[in-house]
Parts: sequence; C-alpha cells; structure tokens
Amino acid sequence: MNKQNKSEFEQFLRQPDNQINLAEGALMVARMEYPDLNIEACLQEIHQLADEIRETLSENPNAGETLTQLNKMLFHKKGFDGNSEHYYDPRNNFLNDVLKRKLGVPVSLSILYIELGKELDLPLTGVSFPGHFLVKLEIDDGAIVLDPYFGGISLSEDDLEDRLQEFYGDKLKKSHFHGLLETCSNKNIITRILRNLRNLYMDGEKFEKALQMADYMVDLDDDKADALKARASIYDKLECSVPAVKDYQRYLKINTHGKDVPFIRERIINLSEQSRLMC
Repeated sequence: MNKQNKSEFEQFLRQPDNQINLAEGALMVARMEYPDLNIEACLQEIHQLADEIRETLSENPNAGETLTQLNKMLFHKKGFDGNSEHYYDPRNNFLNDVLKRKLGVPVSLSILYIELGKELDLPLTGVSFPGHFLVKLEIDDGAIVLDPYFGGISLSEDDLEDRLQEFYGDKLKKSHFHGLLETCSNKNIITRILRNLRNLYMDGEKFEKALQMADYMVDLDDDKADALKARASIYDKLECSVPAVKDYQRYLKINTHGKDVPFIRERIINLSEQSRLMC
C-alpha cells in the first residue's frame, strides 16, 4: 500500500465505528495485495447482488423472510461457500477474491453477509466467537446467531456450547461463556483480516508481506503487546536487528511477566550484540 493509500486507510478507520463500511474497509486491505484494485466496482457488485435479493422479497418482508432469501441467493444460487479445502489460502481474506472465486473464510464471508444485510435493512453484526467468526441478528428476546461459512445456518445454544467445547477442550471454563456474543466493532473486524493475513504470511515465511500487515497491526490492534511481538519476530526473521530490538523492548514494557519474557530478553541481548559487531 503506497503512502496515499495508507493515509486514506488510516483516516477511514478513524471514522465513528458505525460509519465504517466493512466491505470498503476489507477492499482497502485487499488493495495492499492488488494496488490497481477498483474498489468502487467491487462495491457495485455487492449492490447488484443486494438488488437481486431484494427482487425476491415481498413488499414488507420480515427478518425471517429476508434471511431466507439472502441465504438462498448467496449460498445456493450464487454458490458462495467456505473454502475448507484450501482454508489457509490468503485469497480467502481478500474480498475481491471472495467475490470472484466465491470462496472465503468465516470473517470474509461474514463481511459480505453483513453488508448485504445492511442494504436489505437487516441489522446484522459480527461476533468474534472463539476460533470462528459469526454473525448475529438482535431480536426482542435475544439474538439469532448465524454462520455464513456454513451457508448461513442458525446456531442454537447447544450448537454454540458444542463449538466452545471443541475449541477449548478440557480447558473450557464458565468464564469462557461471559460476553460470548458481544458485538465486534467494525474496526476490529477489519483488524481481524489484517491479523489473519499477517499470520498466514508468517507461517508461509513471506516475511516482507507479513511486515506490511504487522505495521498496521501495531497501530490498530487492541492487543498492542501481541502486535509488537509479532512485528519484532518478523524483523528478527528478516535480520533487521535494530527495529527488532526496539519492538521487543516495547513489548517487554507492556508484558513484564509472560512466559516468553526470558526468551525475549535473550533475543534482545543477542541482536544488540550482532548490531554492535556490524558497526
């Protein structure tokens, strides 16, 4: 992302959260990979898809009818699906690729789902459920929880508990149920895409691409310590000793009692010595 695009992105995320268009934000992230991406054309494609769904609705549809038609159009007629076969393909996180390939991961499919819902007067919001991003619709006596990765299916309380059990295993505690379905801010949803990409690139040893995502994470992620540690690790892999040391030191100021503190201190010593010898 060039300086102008980066400035636009940062300004975009400084808006009041309810004014952040998720699709636009996701496409701005995609522009890091595709500098010539036509964001307006992609947004228009989403508008057209919403229009197609609207044409299937009655004059005054209720939420149930709208959800049914949204699911039918998106997952059955258009064929959007979760990419379980190649889940860790970075393209699953770029909304333009999701629109083109009709494959995505929970968060990217949820962004498309939420934005279509918004155009259809359906106030859907994101949920950072452990291990798997979900969508909810607030109703008078609670919430309908939906999973766009699996065709927009509705999840019962038992379903959610089963997923928690699967995620935490024997470590599942009552505290894990607290705030389980809290609404995720739009800014944090965009940050989640950046985190996905940063981690995928790190795992794939594409450290320069990972660094691009990590730079944004340091300024955006609520978990500042994790963001700093990740960027320091990337600098370390790229043999950029000075910035690695700076980020490791900043990390230690925030996280003074973590299990990794001895290792981080040792890396600071070793990297500082390497920098001194190179001078």
